[in-house]
Amino acid sequence: MILPVIVVLFGAAMAGLYWYLLSRPDRPTLVRTALFIGVGIGVIRAAGACAGWYVVEHTGGPLQVPGFALAMLAWPEAAIFRERSTTPATAQFYLQLALLLITSSVAIVAIVAAAASRRISRRHVRR
Repeated sequence: MILPVIVVLFGAAMAGLYWYLLSRPDRPTLVRTALFIGVGIGVIRAAGACAGWYVVEHTGGPLQVPGFALAMLAWPEAAIFRERSTTPATAQFYLQLALLLITSSVAIVAIVAAAASRRISRRHVRR
């Protein structure tokens, strides 16, 4: 039930990001903006996911519900950590998860920025 909502929200966010990046006047501004947005989103995802993961592992009862909601920010990247399924999370795990989330967020924004960059270069050629 939640998966269709996530897909629709992700698509809407990517479309909004694309249109926002199209409004940048030139490529250096576009790249700088995309980098700031990607790192910002990645840091927010990493902080929320790591905090949620910690709460789920170290608390019980009603606190696990918001903890799990925050831990969902690590989807689907957290699936690649195989050792995580059998042992408690270490500081190294949280660091690896944070770096992976920041890197993947920057990569996704960079892909959208590359598409917007192609459109911007076409717009300047027509003039």
